[in-house]
Amino acid sequence: MNPLKLSAQFAAYVWYTEVRQGSRTHDEALRFARENWAAFRPSAREGWGRLLMRVANVGRVPRGGVRRHQAGRPTNRASAGLN
Repeated sequence: MNPLKLSAQFAAYVWYTEVRQGSRTHDEALRFARENWAAFRPSAREGWGRLLMRVANVGRVPRGGVRRHQAGRPTNRASAGLN
């Protein structure tokens, strides 16, 4: 998905949930965001969209099927000093 579009959809979702506090549902907010994201494009930021995509993928295995190691963490027991 396009990070800018995702950021605009998120802005639309948040706006809708804030404005419609009494009678909102999650599904209504999602539908509003999908249908009206273009109006929120000026407030969207590509970096926020990339961050949202990263957060959504936490814990998932990348397409190649191999999970990447986190930066700064040892990759095997020998380098961790756990022999």
